[in-house]
Amino acid sequence: MTEIESGGPSLIKLGKLANAKEFDKLEGLWVEALESSDYTWRELIPIAGQVGRQGAPDRADTLIDELISSVEEKMGQKEAFDVCREAAGQLPKGKNLRGTLVRLYNQTYPDFDDLDVLLELLMPVGAVLDQAVPMINLYLQLKPGDFIMDLSWLVPGIVQTLDVSTGEVSVRFDDRHDEYTLQNIKKLLPRPEDFFPALVLYNPDRLRREAEDDAVGFVKMALRSQREGRLMYRELKGHVVNLLGEKGWKKWWQGAKRDLKRDPMIGMSNGSQPTFRLLRQADNYEDRLKREFDFCKDPLDKLAKILAYLDEISREEKRGACDDCVDMDLLAHFGNGAAKVAMQALKEDPSLALAGLTLHAEVAARGVDVAKPNPKAAAAVLARIPDAGVLVGALPEVMLQRVMQYVRSAVPDRWGQVWALVLRRAGKRLCDTITRGLLEGGQTQELENALVQVVDKPSSSPDLMGWLWRTMHTSGPAGKYLANLDSLPERKVSNAMFSLLDSIGKLYALSSEEKYLLDLESARTALAIQSLAPILKLIDEASKSEAFQLKTTLTDNHGLSPAMRTQLLGYLRSRHSGIFLDMTREWEDADIIYTTEEGLRSLQDALNFIVKEEIPAVAKQIGEAASFGDLSENAEFTAALEKRDQLASRATGMENDLKKATVINFEMAGSDFVNVGTRVTTRNESTGDQEVFTFFGPWDTNVEKKILNYQAPLSMAFMGARVGDRVRFGEQGDLRSWEVLGIESAL
Repeated sequence: MTEIESGGPSLIKLGKLANAKEFDKLEGLWVEALESSDYTWRELIPIAGQVGRQGAPDRADTLIDELISSVEEKMGQKEAFDVCREAAGQLPKGKNLRGTLVRLYNQTYPDFDDLDVLLELLMPVGAVLDQAVPMINLYLQLKPGDFIMDLSWLVPGIVQTLDVSTGEVSVRFDDRHDEYTLQNIKKLLPRPEDFFPALVLYNPDRLRREAEDDAVGFVKMALRSQREGRLMYRELKGHVVNLLGEKGWKKWWQGAKRDLKRDPMIGMSNGSQPTFRLLRQADNYEDRLKREFDFCKDPLDKLAKILAYLDEISREEKRGACDDCVDMDLLAHFGNGAAKVAMQALKEDPSLALAGLTLHAEVAARGVDVAKPNPKAAAAVLARIPDAGVLVGALPEVMLQRVMQYVRSAVPDRWGQVWALVLRRAGKRLCDTITRGLLEGGQTQELENALVQVVDKPSSSPDLMGWLWRTMHTSGPAGKYLANLDSLPERKVSNAMFSLLDSIGKLYALSSEEKYLLDLESARTALAIQSLAPILKLIDEASKSEAFQLKTTLTDNHGLSPAMRTQLLGYLRSRHSGIFLDMTREWEDADIIYTTEEGLRSLQDALNFIVKEEIPAVAKQIGEAASFGDLSENAEFTAALEKRDQLASRATGMENDLKKATVINFEMAGSDFVNVGTRVTTRNESTGDQEVFTFFGPWDTNVEKKILNYQAPLSMAFMGARVGDRVRFGEQGDLRSWEVLGIESAL
């Protein structure tokens, strides 16, 4: 710093005088320096401290005393107190300074009981001030009721008692206590009176009032207590539920969400379970949305941000809490942004362009100053989409619903056709909305065409097929409409449902993909509406030919669950027993080898291994052995030829078995007598023990688990037996017998 003559002596000059021990000159300029506005008291204190360090503590004490008096006269007691405490670090042995500290401590903390006693304990005459002042400042924050932290404890504490004569402090940590003295008091870290974790433990009533009266203040209080200034949704919910209960939370969150989102000092992430954080500087909510929108690269995400804002202000308007929730400048920015997205996406992604037009029109309808929507634009964009059903995969569901409403108003002559095309690919949640709209809008022919097409090809629209079956058996408007459609008789729809189940079941069996499993479970749930009552009614009303067809459908269907198949076949047998009389004794059919799907796969895998691995490996061995020369004396060559022949014979046998292989069906396994695919519970008449046998195919055998090949001699002894029958096996001297206790399907 250069010397400044106009306002008094410069700091550099004062510092040089202190270093040179020219204390008389320094004292002569000190009053002038105190009157100068060119520097602050914080810049003068080190100069006085330097005098003390140069061996003149009494002179330094005088300089500091004059500085404190000057600041107190000009700026007040509070500022003088700050000077005094700062000076303690520069002049730890100041005599005058100690007295001034005692005076200012008492003036600053008039309500602190017995402060003089505490000051005498911590800052007696001759005390080292730079050590005493931090201790005094610490104790001043340890009054009964003050909150503290001790890193030795996992929870915050609350001061119970303070003995100013000894410096002993008693602290409660939840349901435990600890004592502190002058020797370990520095372990305590004072915390403010709104320290959230401490309020949770020791003053929940205050938190409850804060949450009810000022949701934003409550969250800020919680955020200030977090080390990183962040709070997760689940943590916030946990706090509020503890204070207000689950119902109270729902009401609280409904009102608090908007205020939290719009507070300029709180950052709130997107999503249903946001993260909250304290911002270092104010950030206006609308400015934040505009910035996020402008920096967003994905056009669909841009439109999603516009839609979210429109939905937000719509909800606030419905609640009557929207006096200032609509920012017209932001809406204009969003509306023009949506139009820009539509123009840029027109050639490459007309679905996205249609969504852009939709949101632009919605913003314009609010009277916002944006470009006027073109009434012919929607039809022009739809002309670029050969099948409007692609909108389902191209747009999120909430965006798709907005687009469909826009199409209904913008293209009144063909909106029904567009909606029907979307219906065929819509998820089950949208099916109700779309069909209701088509019915209310008089587009019944378009709806019928879509439903007939899905029944003709059910696997193309599994969600719609399931919706159709469920809705046929309801009493609402859609159910009544379907009941009067001659083009969709119930038996035709039920056949389509079984066809859907079969096709999905086959796909899942081949790929094991989770998508097909979810589709399969959804279709099964749809079919089982009203505990299968509609299907049971169809069985009751079926002719003999229809019942026989149902038997085939149920037996061969790859999508029915075992329990559902057993129940339906059992009910079919009880109503149409005649179609089951011609049943053959499957275990006696020598032209068929019954097995499970797993057994069939294991045989196929074994054959594939021989053909693709073992035979090529042997062929390579033959070639290598032949290269050794004289084949008549070549043992390796001969052995390789023998192995090749063995493998070829085994492969041929497996191929023949595969030609005969048939997967055990649920009708066989569900019979009331021992058959291929059944599990039999028996009582061994020699030992009295229960034994369970399962009869599967030759490639399913597991003797340890008593899973037997139905072609084995013991198995054949059981075939055809019923509950209560006695089964004998073996020769005299080794004859064993069992009583059949129960028969059930093993599939």
